[in-house]
Amino acid sequence: MKKIFVAAALLALGTGNALAQTAQPADWTTLTFSANLSKPADVAWHRIGGDAWCGIAKFLDVKGCTINSGKGELGSIRTIATATATGTVVENVVARTAHSYTYAQPFTPIFYHGTLAVEPVDATHSKLVYTLIWNQAGLPDAKARTDAYEGRKVRFQAAVDKMAAAANAP
Repeated sequence: MKKIFVAAALLALGTGNALAQTAQPADWTTLTFSANLSKPADVAWHRIGGDAWCGIAKFLDVKGCTINSGKGELGSIRTIATATATGTVVENVVARTAHSYTYAQPFTPIFYHGTLAVEPVDATHSKLVYTLIWNQAGLPDAKARTDAYEGRKVRFQAAVDKMAAAANAP
């Protein structure tokens, strides 16, 4: 019993190997995209596919989306088949509200996250907000960092424009 108590105490204090973490270099960068919507948040969220865990696929330039587990609730996992040479990316839900979700890509060297949200403005209007954050220290050089930033800027602005058009359609 004494050995179990000591092991538990060491883990609780963070001195056990199971909790040890190695400090990683960090150079975080973010992009935020937004669009004003002429629909209430509930309607807009449904129209942009927010209530479907792979609904975003029709607005991004991807080959496909497969739900591996869950239905979009916390802990759900999907695989995105990208349109580029990178192949596939695994994403999991790390936060969720009625009109938003945040996903992470835990197996990428840049520790990438994205949040898709529709924020109510008033009874008949809302705002679409898509925020990306990643650690660009995992990229090899300044050119790769610039390319990643600029590529996401173009790709996700196009996706937000398509989502806004879908949400605002009559």
